[in-house]
Amino acid sequence: MPSSLKTVLSATLALLATVGLSLAALRRGAAESANPPPAKSSPPFAVRELYAVGHFGNSYEVMGEYEMRRYLAEAKRWGFNRYADWFDMEDCSDPFAEKGLVLLSHAMWERKKQNFRSAQALGLSCDLVITPNHVYVDQCRPALLAKKGPKIFGQLICPSQPEARAMILKNYENLFADLARAGVRLRAINSCPYDFGGCACEKCRPWILTFAKLMREIHAIAERYHFGIENHMIGWWWTPEEHRLLADWADREAPGWIKSMSLHIPYSATTVAGVRLPKGCQRWAFVHIGYADQANPRDIYGHFGPVAAPLRLPETVEHLAASGVTGVMAYSEGMFDDVNKALLAGLGSGQFRTGDEVLRAYATRYFGADRQQAAPWAQWLTAWGRPFDADPEQMAQQLARLKQPGASGWRERQWELKLELFRLNKRIMAETGWTPARLDAVDHFWQVQEEIYRGLWGLTLLRHVFARCYTPAPWYADWAKHASTHAKSLGKNQ
Repeated sequence: MPSSLKTVLSATLALLATVGLSLAALRRGAAESANPPPAKSSPPFAVRELYAVGHFGNSYEVMGEYEMRRYLAEAKRWGFNRYADWFDMEDCSDPFAEKGLVLLSHAMWERKKQNFRSAQALGLSCDLVITPNHVYVDQCRPALLAKKGPKIFGQLICPSQPEARAMILKNYENLFADLARAGVRLRAINSCPYDFGGCACEKCRPWILTFAKLMREIHAIAERYHFGIENHMIGWWWTPEEHRLLADWADREAPGWIKSMSLHIPYSATTVAGVRLPKGCQRWAFVHIGYADQANPRDIYGHFGPVAAPLRLPETVEHLAASGVTGVMAYSEGMFDDVNKALLAGLGSGQFRTGDEVLRAYATRYFGADRQQAAPWAQWLTAWGRPFDADPEQMAQQLARLKQPGASGWRERQWELKLELFRLNKRIMAETGWTPARLDAVDHFWQVQEEIYRGLWGLTLLRHVFARCYTPAPWYADWAKHASTHAKSLGKNQ
């Protein structure tokens, strides 16, 4: 074949191939236009903050440095982009006053610095939560004490007294300076006037303004050690009138100073109130992830094992986004709310469109579920939103079918033990009077709870909301009275 003919033929074939490829591309484009892939949602909330406060003997107080780092890495994966902790000074002496010993306060503060460094290394912004007049136990001198009242408790001194105010300011200068020395860069402080804070004396009224003015002084100190640090506030337990007072004062005396207000969401509610905020202050929400879908009967703080709110939290995200909320602060008291972390962060970051999608991804990642099994896993977890309505025997049968051979991680094991707690609770509730069989069921209940606390979560001495006396089990008070009476009778006979 002449070379000229070969050239023409090659060019013709190339042209035909190009036309064929173009037609194929057009066909693919038409098909993709008819069935476009789902677009990734834009994040409903720019800020998704995990407030993982380490205190009361909870998981965050006892986790080791690397254990906590791994856990924070998972939190970031689900969508959190900011980390916060609070130095709860309850039962702690001033760690900056005692240099020769390593006391509880030293150990707790060192752990918090480690956790901030871990969060920072993972790319999470760091935020220190403050309840300003909550002080160390050795600073609670009788003449300086705050006046207690509703919502006001803890180791508190009165900031209207000059000596007490100077002590408060020095405490925070020590904390800010020590964090800076440790390499921690705080991006924000987030203050709360109540819940281990407040003073009801005449000089401090109205407390919300005394609190705000004190925080302005504390923020000025923070700026010396953490350049550009922002001031945010938490609206936990505020009244509408307090919000109005604060907004009037801030607009007049400190315009633009308060960057956000994480508004309180009452139990079982799914949005925040339409209270007045200072000009330029972003509307955020303080989201309680430590309980199930329902407030009553209450499955909270891990007393009955892990919790899940697969209906409440998606609804909360939807309602908050619709009301103009731009950030969420997840209030967490430990590992028991692991599913709820995934739900709030996964939806709040726009990675998932529905709670069901989050639960399927959760089952795939942690329970070894394949694509077919992920859906029934999600349904099974959803049933725990109303745990007291679930049938423990049916739930156990479903779990047996869902479990993968060899799967034995703590996340799966805690749900197995939760099932046992609900079996025992059902037995206890079915009887009246303290028969040997009912007492035996209670004894087993505490043993299973202990296996969760010690064997899975590694908890230490539990205080405050985790104490057994705060269990939501309705039979507890009557059982405790019986146990005390029985012990007294035994003591008399010895």
